Amino acid sequence: MNLTSGLVGAETTGSIGWLIWDNPTKMNALSPGMYEDALTVIEAYEADPAIKVVVMRGAGRKAFISGADISSFDKTRADAETARLAREAPEKLSRKLLNLDMPLIAMIYGYCLGGGLGMALNADLRFASTDSQFSVPAAVRGIAYAPSGLKLLVDLVGPSVAKDIMFSARRLKSDEALRVGLINRVVDAEELEATTIAYAETLAANAPLSIKASKYFINQLGLERDQRDEARMDAMQREAENSEDFKEATLSFKEKRKPVFTGR
Repeated sequence: MNLTSGLVGAETTGSIGWLIWDNPTKMNALSPGMYEDALTVIEAYEADPAIKVVVMRGAGRKAFISGADISSFDKTRADAETARLAREAPEKLSRKLLNLDMPLIAMIYGYCLGGGLGMALNADLRFASTDSQFSVPAAVRGIAYAPSGLKLLVDLVGPSVAKDIMFSARRLKSDEALRVGLINRVVDAEELEATTIAYAETLAANAPLSIKASKYFINQLGLERDQRDEARMDAMQREAENSEDFKEATLSFKEKRKPVFTGR
């Protein structure tokens, strides 16, 4: 992988591909070049049949992502047109993450603020440490948060909670974030990585075609009926029903053993 920013890392652990936001001197703030490098990492994992699950995290334990790099705003948000151009790379990455066939988990230590929370919302699941904090400080930065990001927030927590988060710019601690549905699990910081890996390994051992279909169908159900790709959903059902993995699941059940899925 040709990563040029020096602020994004990639590692693999078995069937797990790691996307690492590695800007520790700025609490992993999103700086120019990071979005493009992250896209490169994700595209590499997409092309690697050995990778079954992607986990993204921040370097260290102080922050997942503390937000956008405010020191770059003079260049990236000098005016409306500059800001529009600067949004292209983040929006392209967001679309790629949301449409990734395999599961995407955000493993969150510490601060998950602004663009960091926006990035975490691109994941299918969010596992967080007990000391994590969440907020979108747009209301104290003079920013009109992008509708695409707001939709992800509203889909998770509902309009009323989303308005609270956006209007107040206050920080939610992990227990409240879990209660309102912003995150899926809260784990002690010492156990978070092991818990996340164990869960990811469970997913990696399950049938890839089934997971791929479930993710696509659930995302499609969030659309209006006339916007859904019914033909593709039907084709994905047929593919699973005719797959070797379906036969393997039936055979392994009869033989009282764990199935070994291949994604075919």
